[in-house]
Parts: sequence; structure tokens; C-alpha cells
Amino acid sequence: MLSVRVHAAVANGKITRNAIVRYTSEPQPGMPPLVKPFEGEIHSTTDLNGIAVIVPAAYRLPESLTPPDHISAPGAFDAYLTLLATSVPPVTATDTAGVITIEF
Repeated sequence: MLSVRVHAAVANGKITRNAIVRYTSEPQPGMPPLVKPFEGEIHSTTDLNGIAVIVPAAYRLPESLTPPDHISAPGAFDAYLTLLATSVPPVTATDTAGVITIEF
């Protein structure tokens, strides 16, 4: 299992700021990624300067969800997180989940 601390995680329409995401290196049925608010390091945690998005394994981010160049401008990061949360399809009970990381 990988353990990654991110600025934010987006899963099933929900945004978790300053989160730990634990997931397998390859999507596996029955082993969905876990998203938790960051409370402390977990063994072998790595830092990602960016966002983790939990998606159905076959999903790919369309061009329209590419991060804006001005992500650090006031309000841009929150607006982008909201766009992801409202645009990315949820992972259903029959889906195998994957993780897309968006690095800044």
C-alpha cells in the first residue's frame, strides 16, 4: 500500500483538505483507496505537492479538468477542487477504484 499526504483529496464529490490517501500501486477489486484527514505520518508516507482524485479505474481526466496555470491565485485552488468534485464520476460499489494524482 502506498501512503501519500496531499494538499487535498477528492472522492465521490467530497473534498478533504490536507489528507492522507492510502492505495495500492495498481487498482485492485475490493481494495478501494482510503482517504483520511491528515493527523500524522503513517509508515512510509510520501508527500505530494498536489491533489489525489479517487476515480473509477478506467476513468481519465479530460482536458477540461486540467489544473489552471494560475492555481495559486486567490480562490483558484478552491474553485478547481469544486470543479473536480462536481465533475469526476463517483466510484460505485461495482467499480474498481483508482487514484489520479495531480502534481503542481
